[in-house]
Amino acid sequence: MADKVAKRTSGELSETAQRYDRLRKNIPLIQKPNALVLTSGILGAFPKEVAVILWMVRKFDTFNEDNDPWHEHDFGAFEYKGENIFWKIDDHGGYEGYELVLTVMLASEY
Repeated sequence: MADKVAKRTSGELSETAQRYDRLRKNIPLIQKPNALVLTSGILGAFPKEVAVILWMVRKFDTFNEDNDPWHEHDFGAFEYKGENIFWKIDDHGGYEGYELVLTVMLASEY
């Protein structure tokens, strides 16, 4: 925990935040051992606009104390055409062959 506090006060990104940011910056080229998951809500609501939503996830940089209290850059939220969109990164630690999984969903699916 002290490490997280030190990173927070110095303005440096934690190793975890850097890793998660790299994953997002690789959209749409994420591949195993990492994965990108789009929920049925996203695919159903915006079938022709997935590229725009993924671009918004990739470019997201509005991290603050409310949405990123541990400074890990593992969650983001934004509005698109009246819908609240969430994205979340989970570390699966190699379970079933996956390391990091980035899920993009409607807020109502969370």
